[in-house]
Amino acid sequence: MAVCKFCNQEMLASDTCTRNRMVQFPDGSKLPSSTYHFEEESGRCHDCWIKHGGRHHPGCDVERCPRCNGQLISCGCLGDFE
Repeated sequence: MAVCKFCNQEMLASDTCTRNRMVQFPDGSKLPSSTYHFEEESGRCHDCWIKHGGRHHPGCDVERCPRCNGQLISCGCLGDFE
């Protein structure tokens, strides 16, 4: 059972992450986090299992950056991860 450390929900059973509403960037700016969209509304994210229209659990490899639209965990907008 995987539990999101931010919203404390079981990831396989939750429809959305209730705590991942904003992305804060190193310059202090904030933008709303992206939501998951799948061709079929019944689909779930393959990584964090939220439903169509829900917000990803932080660290999900599908979540898009609201600033550059790249993959949030690797786009560089959050700074260097060394």
